[in-house]
Amino acid sequence: MRYFAIVFLFGLAFSTLWAQTTGSLRGQVTDPSGAAITDATVVMTPAAGSPIAVQSNAQGGYEFKSLAAGKYSLTVVAQGFSLYENDNVVIADQPLRLNVAMAIEVERQKIQVSDTAPTVDVNPENNAGAIVISGKELEALPDDPDELLSDLQALAGPSAGPNGGQMYIDGFTAGQLPPKSSIREIRINQNPFSAEYDKLGYGRIEIFTKPGTDKYHGQVYVIGNDSAFNTNTPFGGGPEPGYDTVQFNGNIGGPIGKKASFFFNVERRNINELSRSTPLSSIRL
Repeated sequence: MRYFAIVFLFGLAFSTLWAQTTGSLRGQVTDPSGAAITDATVVMTPAAGSPIAVQSNAQGGYEFKSLAAGKYSLTVVAQGFSLYENDNVVIADQPLRLNVAMAIEVERQKIQVSDTAPTVDVNPENNAGAIVISGKELEALPDDPDELLSDLQALAGPSAGPNGGQMYIDGFTAGQLPPKSSIREIRINQNPFSAEYDKLGYGRIEIFTKPGTDKYHGQVYVIGNDSAFNTNTPFGGGPEPGYDTVQFNGNIGGPIGKKASFFFNVERRNINELSRSTPLSSIRL
């Protein structure tokens, strides 16, 4: 009897001690209007130990069971709401209820105002009106020399003086527009007030041809149109005289030893206009 009495008293003391050292916490997470917030992350962090996290349910409720008595920090995180923190949550042997009202997060935009006024930069590289054409942009221009020249003059716009715009080919004027396949870069109105030019640069077109390369490259193409696609005159009198044009172009470039290179371009145009054939040829080395 004495043995059973000792066991009974020990079990009663243990159950009383367990009931006094554990507790629970439950509550609901809501927005400012009182509506439930689902899938909010609720974290209980003891003074010494690992944090415990649960998710709020469809009604915004959360619950922690069998928490050791002591002081905790409660943190609630929900998308679109400000972080909720409570560092003074005390768990005892009685169930505790704590509802959390989340505040809507306010987006903040930082604008920095400087009292330093922008300065005027006369560097040619910062000319806002300059147009530099190379690479894919150059490939998009027409292959026909007449159409190419017309497009470049339109991009250059009106020029200073009665003689119209100036076209510079590798720094020289009064030259013939080279085939597009031999052009490396085109600059329009790059530096209007440069002292190296004899008049203002508005309307000036600067063309730079391709140099040689360290590897051999080349291409050949033929473009044109046939008179069979021409329409008849709307005023009668039979068909108009035939008109057709064919353009042949080929180029090759590559190294000449270790310190030199070359680029060679050949072009020929056959223009049959009003039953008159006019071949045009150019060779550029």
